Amino acid sequence: MKTINLYYTLLLLFFLSNYKLGSAQINTSPIEYEILLSGNFGELRSSGFHTGIDIKTKGREGEIIKAIDDGYISRMQVSTTGYGKVIYINHNNGLKSVYGHLRDFEKKLDSSAKRIQYSRKSYTFNKYFKKDEIIVKKGQIIGYSGNTGTSFGPHLHFEIRTEEDIPVNPLKFKYEIPDTISPVIRSLYVYNTKNNIRAKKKLALNKVNDTLYNVNLKTNDSIFFGIETFDRQNFSYNRNGTYDIKLIENNSNLFHYKFDSLNFNQKRLPIEFYDHKEFIEKNSKIIILRDEKTNDYNFYKNNSRGIFRVNENEIISLNIVLSDYNKNNTHIHIEIEPSDKNFIYDSYEDQFDKKIDKSLNYNITLNDLKLNFNKNTFYHDTSIDLNFEKDTLTVYNPNIILKNPYKVKFPDNNKGNFIGSLDKNNNVIYISSNRKDDYFEYKTKTLGKFFISTDTIGPIIKKINKKDRTNNKKIRLLIRDEETGIKKYTARINNEWALFEYEPKKSLIQFNPDDYIQLKEENELFIVVEDLLGNKTIYNETIYYKP
Repeated sequence: MKTINLYYTLLLLFFLSNYKLGSAQINTSPIEYEILLSGNFGELRSSGFHTGIDIKTKGREGEIIKAIDDGYISRMQVSTTGYGKVIYINHNNGLKSVYGHLRDFEKKLDSSAKRIQYSRKSYTFNKYFKKDEIIVKKGQIIGYSGNTGTSFGPHLHFEIRTEEDIPVNPLKFKYEIPDTISPVIRSLYVYNTKNNIRAKKKLALNKVNDTLYNVNLKTNDSIFFGIETFDRQNFSYNRNGTYDIKLIENNSNLFHYKFDSLNFNQKRLPIEFYDHKEFIEKNSKIIILRDEKTNDYNFYKNNSRGIFRVNENEIISLNIVLSDYNKNNTHIHIEIEPSDKNFIYDSYEDQFDKKIDKSLNYNITLNDLKLNFNKNTFYHDTSIDLNFEKDTLTVYNPNIILKNPYKVKFPDNNKGNFIGSLDKNNNVIYISSNRKDDYFEYKTKTLGKFFISTDTIGPIIKKINKKDRTNNKKIRLLIRDEETGIKKYTARINNEWALFEYEPKKSLIQFNPDDYIQLKEENELFIVVEDLLGNKTIYNETIYYKP
């Protein structure tokens, strides 16, 4: 009953949001030149679906960002992750807009941000504002493009949401993106699953022309398909997600994957539709064109499970249609015929001794170590390599991604002060240092080998400026911790808390002279940096300032 109620609630919100979109008009761009995209709505990221579009800012920071319509600022946030420096605006027509990864806020907004930061003695903050507290007008400058937060190059992350905070595709608001290029099919796979073991084979695509491919397949297996595709716009080399994917039989959509809107509760759902093995090993985003869920979502509709088996003297004819928002299309025509020969697959997923039913709870004891997998920890029924010997826990399957974390009680043998694991480059990564009684206790979605490790070394602090006089320029320092990572830092100038901005990607903290710190000719800088285990490093320096 709860599942049905949730489904109808989401469906109602979807129709309400589209009703409001019909009367809401926005045609002002957040930038001052033609919009080109480096990322589009709905494409898969490591964090899940992309809930906006990424707009190019000429490859540089400091480009003007404007409000797209009248309204008021409802929220400002500064974070070292996520959207970094971001502004949220509520508009008079009921819509909301979001502007992320900014380098700076507009001057007055920046003053407001600094008041918050100095009052809280924190670089990061998340502040909500009352209605009409900070009014903005259509076309008003609100900030400047940057690369803050979880961003890997200068751009503007831009979202439009409904009044209920449901993200919608900004292209629905008639932002014209030059695009005459049809989506690209990188690969097509056929899959078969027996006894929870998935096999696949890459199919040969017979090119008829630039937008039409034929595929001929002979098999008696029950099969389904997976497709790897991307889209590209004119004047841009970025490979973005494909907006619309259909699997069609007899003019009926068996599987329809389309991004006009989505709910934040659905942000992680694309993981369910992807080939985990390819995603983990190669970062390949192969969309599985079959249904393993009973619910429909805003972005996904189906009328079939998408599994096919050809009977004797039968031919199944299918079409896959890939479309972008500008209705440029690519077609793949598939014919499946019966065969009296065994179908040969290219690869099979690895299998391990411990079988997992995703719908069950598991409480496992390995000597003194305890593991707890709740139901739905895993996306699918699977198997894992599971053992604990020589103080090393192995929870491993290279083919899978976890849906939810599992709990570990790792016996503390007094050989170290945190639980670590190894990344792909065999570097030790911090998992947890949480102790209770004689155990390390932690939750994780990480699979691999876990062991007790030691960190007694404080972080590195190193000044970047070569000159000892600031001359009204930024004071910049490198902070880094090789073992477990930075937990927090505090900086004081002349015994007053000073706002040092932190950019983890660059391991950089920096201070820009402001009205809150009265600099003298000679100033004492005092910095404390602490890692995740409480190891601290202290830095002192005399800073000479020349107005």
